Order: sequence, then structure tokens, then C-alpha cells
Amino acid sequence: MLVFITLLSSCSSDNESDQDANANKGYLKIGSQTVELSQGYLENYGVRGNAYNIDFSLRSKSISDKEDGAVVYFELFSSLKNNLAKGDYSFGGYSEATAYTFTKWGQSLLGKNINAEKGGMSVTNGVSIKPTSGTFKVSENGENYKVSFTGKGTASYYKDGVLTSSENDVNFVMQYKGNVSRSEAKNFTAKKSNSLLRVEKDHTIIFN
Repeated sequence: MLVFITLLSSCSSDNESDQDANANKGYLKIGSQTVELSQGYLENYGVRGNAYNIDFSLRSKSISDKEDGAVVYFELFSSLKNNLAKGDYSFGGYSEATAYTFTKWGQSLLGKNINAEKGGMSVTNGVSIKPTSGTFKVSENGENYKVSFTGKGTASYYKDGVLTSSENDVNFVMQYKGNVSRSEAKNFTAKKSNSLLRVEKDHTIIFN
């Protein structure tokens, strides 16, 4: 009986270790705050110029008003049609649409009550940061993805839904290893149909 219990315990521990090793893992760190990330999303917006506009997003398990949550969104240009090519992506412009670049339209949020808005996202109590420099690295792009970002951005701080302050050159870091949910992105939104500004994107995939 003791041998059986020992074997059962050992098998259970092995199963837990296997599950833990296969679990999606990641985090977003803005300044001194860190939140774990649990799911990735890949949105394919098709060809633009000589590259492919493929966006990468992440979120934590909870983005409610009960605890701190996190959402990560990067707009990137890849040399591959249906995947983010392996390599380092640097800061670039949307109009140029150069492969291995990410744009200023990315946004990462950390705090309580993160919501989708028409043409954007918001956090009621916390920080929203848009990248201005850094490196987005894709190390694996198969069944599982392995990505990271280290750089700086312009941070906007909110309390009760009201902007309280802004700060430039704020450090933020992201890492993630796990699966991604893929989708063909077709929906766009804009403030005006004839606007000369870049057409905004719909982030509902992150919140569904």
C-alpha cells in the first residue's frame, strides 16, 4: 500500500510538472509594477507595402476592477505572410511598413478595470504606455510563440478614469512563451470616414 501511494504521488507530481511546463507564461512590467500574462493573440491584417501587417497581443487572466491586470498590444510588420518572422523588430513608421519594425500605435496597460474602446483601450486606475523605442524579439513562432520586449515609452497615468499625469522615457518590459489564438483581422474603426489619420483597429479579440 505504501509503495502504491508513493508511486501515485510521484505520478501526480510528474503530471503537475508537465502541465506547469506546458502552461502559457509571461509578464508585463511597467516601472516597478509587474503583472503575469496568460494568453496571446495574433491578428493578420494582410499585406501592406513590402511587408505583412501582423499584430501581437497579450492579456492577463483578469482585467477587472478587482485586481491589477494587464494587456499588451504591438502593431508589427513581418516578412512572413501568416507569422511573425523570427528576429529583432525595431521602432518604425506605419507609412513605411518596413519588415522587422513595430509602430508607435502599440499600447500596453497595467492596472484595474481595463476596457476596450472604439479605436483604443483604456484603464480606469493604472497606467497606459505607448512605445517610443526598444526591441521586440521573436525567438519562436511555431505551435508556441516566444517573444519579448525591452524598451521605453510615453506613459499616461489614470485615477478613476481621469488622466492625472504623463511621463516620457518610462521603462517597460514584456516576456511571453505559449500558444496564440490566430485570427484574420478585417474590422477597422475611425473617428471620421474621410480622416487623414491612420485608421484605428478593433481590439475586441482581446476582450472576448
